[in-house]
Amino acid sequence: MFIGYYNLANFITLLGMTSAMSSMFLAYTGHYKLAVMAILLAGLCDMFDGRVARHANREDRKLRMFGIQIDTVSDMVSFGVAPAVIAYIYGLNKWYDIIILVFYVCCGAIRLAYFNTQAITETKDLNLKQFTGVPIPVICFVLPPLTLLMTLVSPGIMSWIMRTAYLLLGTAFIINVKIKKFGIVTALIIITIMLAVVAGLLLCGDVKTFM
Repeated sequence: MFIGYYNLANFITLLGMTSAMSSMFLAYTGHYKLAVMAILLAGLCDMFDGRVARHANREDRKLRMFGIQIDTVSDMVSFGVAPAVIAYIYGLNKWYDIIILVFYVCCGAIRLAYFNTQAITETKDLNLKQFTGVPIPVICFVLPPLTLLMTLVSPGIMSWIMRTAYLLLGTAFIINVKIKKFGIVTALIIITIMLAVVAGLLLCGDVKTFM
């Protein structure tokens, strides 16, 4: 009745994209802390959808190919477009900020397309053992600490920290460096750190935007 392939892994992917979409709406309405928590949820979904996919339907190449494609689309929305929009809503809206944010998004798109190209042309099972360039979902573990800093640091200083972070991350997406995939231990460490950041956000004062 409907096109597409539906399994648990792809539903997790779509949940992550839904959460990232919600983060933009939350930021637009001034719920900045909830917005970064939604981005974090998108990141957690991305950490585990691939693991779920690799343990199911190993023999169905078409299904695995669809999973790669929908994951890429989701990543572009969740970790490319959404963080750029949130930064704009925070107040990075001058002409040079637009250039920085567009640069960030374009580098993210290049990174994702390159990853797909490698997976399709260099592997038989579509499972790369390492990354080339920093994975684009890293932003969801950078934006929450930056938002926490916005409750503590003056907007004038924080705006330049944010600009620098987006420039460096965009560059890191396309740098030709091999990076090993995260193991479960690393993932648990990251989750623990992010829970501490969320606790900090809940305890600290209001997020001071750059308006």
